[in-house]
Amino acid sequence: MKTEYIILKEARLTNNCPECYATDGMVLSFKQEKKISSLFIKTKKDTIENIHCNKCGSHIFPGQWTKDIERVYEYHKKTINTQPASIQFTGLFYLLSFLVLVIALGGYLYLYHPDLLGLA
Repeated sequence: MKTEYIILKEARLTNNCPECYATDGMVLSFKQEKKISSLFIKTKKDTIENIHCNKCGSHIFPGQWTKDIERVYEYHKKTINTQPASIQFTGLFYLLSFLVLVIALGGYLYLYHPDLLGLA
C-alpha cells in the first residue's frame, strides 16, 4: 500500500525558532493521509500538522512551542478545509467483484439447476 499526503496548507511563520532563534525559516504544514492500493483509495479524517525550521533543519515539537507559535498555529488550524474521510474503489475491485459473482452464480446453477446449463 502506498501512502501519500494531501497538503492542505503550508504557511511560513515569522516567529522565532526555539532551536536557532531564526525568524524566517519556520514552516507550518497541515497534511491529510491518503492510502492507495490496487483495490481502493482511502482518505483518512485526521490531519497531521508539524512545524519544521528550514534554517537549522529541526522539527519543532509541541512541547517547544512558545505562546506566539501556539496562537499562530490555532489561527491556521481554523482556516484549513479538510477533505472528508472516504473510500474510493478502483476498477480492479469492481472487476474482481463481478468475476466472483459470475463464478458463484455458475456454481449455484451447476449444483441446483443443471438442466438450465444443458447438463441433465
